[in-house]
Amino acid sequence: MILINLLPVKRLKKRAKARTEVFVVAVAFVVMCTALLGVTYLMSMNVKQTTSEVGRLQAKKKSYDATIREIKRLEKQKDLLFVKIEAIKKLKSQSQISVHLLDEIAKVTPANSVWLKSLKQTGTNIYIDGVALDNTTVADYMKKIEASPFLNEPVLARSAQTQIASRNLQSFTMSVVVVAPANNIKEGGAK
Repeated sequence: MILINLLPVKRLKKRAKARTEVFVVAVAFVVMCTALLGVTYLMSMNVKQTTSEVGRLQAKKKSYDATIREIKRLEKQKDLLFVKIEAIKKLKSQSQISVHLLDEIAKVTPANSVWLKSLKQTGTNIYIDGVALDNTTVADYMKKIEASPFLNEPVLARSAQTQIASRNLQSFTMSVVVVAPANNIKEGGAK
């Protein structure tokens, strides 16, 4: 006798296989969702931690703002003090130069042949207005000025004959450049 199996075995196997696949896909989906939720949670925790760190660092930065403002104020004050110190040094050197210039002009001016009416210093120029016996005396005076370590480049602006106390004398105006030789002036003002 022949036995015929009327049960749908192939269909049952296909259904069982399909159920297993659905179950595996569902489990994989649940595992995937759980993993994504875990990663999302970790990332949100990382974001919260980073945000709190940024807030803490910004608060720390704000605490340094007062110090930075104080440092900037002190730097401005330091720069101002340096400007004042430079001005004082310049005034000191100029006052020393003025004394040396007057001394040098007195040395190079012949006492019995050249008389000075006025001296005017403007920056690095000195304007001399005076009277001499003659043109030769004026030329010799200019040569003495040229040889001086503090005076240089005498330029005769005007020379004219004038009469003073019934004598014919030579009136002149010249400009002279002031030279400050560093090796001649020491800090104490001594030569």
